[in-house]
Amino acid sequence: MIPLKWPVRTPLLCLVAAFVAFFGRVAAQDDLLLHDDLFVMGDAGEDPSPDLNRYERLNRSLGADSVRICNGQPCIGWVEDLYPDSSLKHRGYYDAGLLTVYRNYHPNGVLEREFKALDAVKSIMRTYHSNGNIRSEARYADGIPYRYEDHYVDGKLRYEEEKHRKDPYYITMNLYAADGLPVSTLELVDKKKIEFTQKEFHPGGALKCSGQARYDRSRMDTQRIGTWVYYDTAGAVIREEDYADGKLATVR
Repeated sequence: MIPLKWPVRTPLLCLVAAFVAFFGRVAAQDDLLLHDDLFVMGDAGEDPSPDLNRYERLNRSLGADSVRICNGQPCIGWVEDLYPDSSLKHRGYYDAGLLTVYRNYHPNGVLEREFKALDAVKSIMRTYHSNGNIRSEARYADGIPYRYEDHYVDGKLRYEEEKHRKDPYYITMNLYAADGLPVSTLELVDKKKIEFTQKEFHPGGALKCSGQARYDRSRMDTQRIGTWVYYDTAGAVIREEDYADGKLATVR
């Protein structure tokens, strides 16, 4: 095994933690669409192996905090790592000890993830379930994730989102049940006013509620606006809520 040289400075947060840290600033948008119905959400699969995740610390495009050493010097060129049975675990191209392009593999030989830079600014990472179906795809600009999707073990889309490149709000945020039908959706409909249409659904796909929300840059917060309409599973209106200044004003 070729050693990794870990620096003394504080390690970079893992990819998942980085997502959570960013999303925390836009949690208000998330909270607008809380649901209490029983959805069959499907099998999201097992978490990626820590042994394979460790290569992310060497990823130059995502802010590497470590350098890989080969024969006493930072690695340069293609490097491979093997499992105990001699099957391929990792193959990546290193520049000054940092990864620029690489692929990792599950113990069964199936591709586990692949990363590559698209240009000087953008890059993409795809991960895969052990059965070969895509698990996730993340797109980055200057090392910051701006578009992400997650898939069930059977390959069906589970979640997708896109974030504004500069401001902390979502442009799209959709969640899907195991049958492929939506659980909740969010779409930016007015770029100037930064207003969104948000919807929740009953199990089976019938619309449960819909309304609009607006992002306030000065408060870094998203609030409901206007009238939100609620429906039963047959499509009949059961309640309407009017919002003013982000607060519930009337119910009818």
